Amino acid sequence: MNGHFKEMSKLDAEEMRRINHRKKIRYGFIMGAFLALLWGFWYVPGSLMWVIEPFTGLYEAVELTHGEIGAMLVTAVLISGANALMATIVLLIWNIHLGKFKFREMKRTIVELRAVQKYLIAAAVFAGPMAVFGSYLATGFAGAAFSAVAALAFPVVGTILTTKFAGQRLSRRAIAGILTIVMGCICIYVIGLFNEIMEGNMQPMGYVGGLMAVMGWGLEGLVIAKGMDISEPDAAFHLKMLSETGIWWIIIIPILALAGIPILEYVIPIFTDPAALLVVTCSGFAFGYCTICYYKAYPMIGAGRTMGLSALNAMVATAFLFILTGDVPSWTVLIGGVIVFIGIILMFYEKQENLESLRGQQEAVE
Repeated sequence: MNGHFKEMSKLDAEEMRRINHRKKIRYGFIMGAFLALLWGFWYVPGSLMWVIEPFTGLYEAVELTHGEIGAMLVTAVLISGANALMATIVLLIWNIHLGKFKFREMKRTIVELRAVQKYLIAAAVFAGPMAVFGSYLATGFAGAAFSAVAALAFPVVGTILTTKFAGQRLSRRAIAGILTIVMGCICIYVIGLFNEIMEGNMQPMGYVGGLMAVMGWGLEGLVIAKGMDISEPDAAFHLKMLSETGIWWIIIIPILALAGIPILEYVIPIFTDPAALLVVTCSGFAFGYCTICYYKAYPMIGAGRTMGLSALNAMVATAFLFILTGDVPSWTVLIGGVIVFIGIILMFYEKQENLESLRGQQEAVE
């Protein structure tokens, strides 16, 4: 009789585990959907910041002494710094909402988990001065729609690096997806650049920015995953965002100011001009909460599928920009984006039962 009850208990426990897995997977995909929506919306205020004060004033002032490219670079720095600061404030509000526990976790991460710090700082470098800055460069030189679509290939970087350093194997489906994404990138970058050269309207810095975003997002996904393995997610991504903000406001922006660039004169107007404050707040809100969604989805469905879902942001951004501004990307961006999206589906599609098995094995190991 006791053996019968034990067997029933085991079956009940197994069923509860399966139900729990399904709930986690469902929640992870919901977070992934919100990630794509918020990340896509993020490109809208990112595009607007290029055409409103005080960013246009900074551009005009720097252009007089350092030319167009110099002005674009400095303006992208201020936009990136403003975005990071607002996103940090959003995450601060989020952690206040969650309670003091998260602040105790942040203190524990800083004081006790010193091994995590290097991963969070590396993630801040890859995300801020590389990916975010590159995205804003691509937006300034080639438009927000190009910036969103050009960054679609970052899951390839994340997948290849994970295979290299985490010992994961690539399936035939993943290899087919990577090759498809490479074909899409050739359409976006190589053919697009060739067309611009033929038309005499080449914007190489836009393509450089797009490549920086691809590499930055992919590298960030790898190192932040390492850091989150041994730290609490809400505390980890807030500390990562604090590090990113510090890079801009403690290192890069002061260095530019010491070099004689009048960047500090345009900082206060960001917070006193109602239009600028609204746009920057929308940018910080979208970026902050899409970060939350990313790090919530990752433990549920894995980094690869989270990156795959996040790539939907390009479709969302293109739709938002078309509705609000009438901006239509070039045919190379549209076709290349579709090819890349097909490649992402090939890379990350998995049957439900396989996904449950994967998550179950990961949790068993943990």
